[in-house]
Amino acid sequence: MVKKANNAEHYVQHLYIYLNDADQFALFSGLTFAQFMDAMKMPKNLLLLKHSYEDASYNMHTQLEFASQEEYAELRKSRAAKEAEFCWIDFRSEKQVNSLTPQEQAELLYIGHKKEAVRSPFYSTLLNEFVYLSSEDEQTTKIYFRNMERLSELVGNYFIQLIRREDHGQNFWRRKAKDMIPELPPEILQSMKDLYREGILISLADPEKTKGTVELHIRQVEEIAFMDDFWSDIEDYTKQEVQRKIIYDRKLKQWK
Repeated sequence: MVKKANNAEHYVQHLYIYLNDADQFALFSGLTFAQFMDAMKMPKNLLLLKHSYEDASYNMHTQLEFASQEEYAELRKSRAAKEAEFCWIDFRSEKQVNSLTPQEQAELLYIGHKKEAVRSPFYSTLLNEFVYLSSEDEQTTKIYFRNMERLSELVGNYFIQLIRREDHGQNFWRRKAKDMIPELPPEILQSMKDLYREGILISLADPEKTKGTVELHIRQVEEIAFMDDFWSDIEDYTKQEVQRKIIYDRKLKQWK
């Protein structure tokens, strides 16, 4: 019997990742700011290079607006409600922002406008961990990482939270810890790094169809120039051969 090919209906979520090691950034599609917030330990403050958040604080030195941790919930709501480009760089204190040189300020304006860095976007002045650059509709998000190991943290947490929500539905928060699907092992996440360099599509299979397992299907996809075309062709991509499967066996309670 010929095995039926997968199609887009076999999946509940897709994430595209392309890694540029040399310049310390990754391109994503399928990642929202809310998902980034849920997956990562967020920095203390965000200097907003391009945004639509109306209640931001104002920094006189740079004439840029910023948001602190206390405002993140409102910032998240604002981002979800409005389609607008969203670009930020994190910082620890406003004193650091006030120390930015004219050259550094010019570089930040360039980053926000062009979504690329003139040089390394990790400033000793700001001690920033990230530079986050998202398109208007969040089709494409470019993230610079000071520590590239945090890419694995993002991908692992992104999928494990999604899987737990799908698995437990509305009862998610009432489940006992022993019943939770465990985090993706670090060695599995690390083993995917070479694939990121070529561009990959990671797809979470519909739990209703896989039943006894949780499956992440990985397909090699070259760097995509136009993400709009990518998502309109998602049906074709999901029909391609699965290059690798990451599987959680519910009976054995382990990832493989």
